[in-house]
Amino acid sequence: MTLIKESTRLSQWGNSKAARIPSRVIKQLQLDDNQDMTVTIENGSVILTPVKKKVANIHDLFRNWQDDGQRDHELDWGSSEGDELPW
Repeated sequence: MTLIKESTRLSQWGNSKAARIPSRVIKQLQLDDNQDMTVTIENGSVILTPVKKKVANIHDLFRNWQDDGQRDHELDWGSSEGDELPW
């Protein structure tokens, strides 16, 4: 991961303050629009941490999967033995 150091300015946004995150940071961290973030104050610094979205179902888990043509049938992995997501 490349170290990025850029400036931004705190601006009024309604009753709150807002800071713009530079596009290079957005791209490197692969942040989405309306990304949920946690805000932490540590040693006088504000730390924004992206909240990782948990997969709700198998369809979301494989939403961007591209078939590699290696299989011509479904694989049987046996019965569930843990906290597998239901089909």
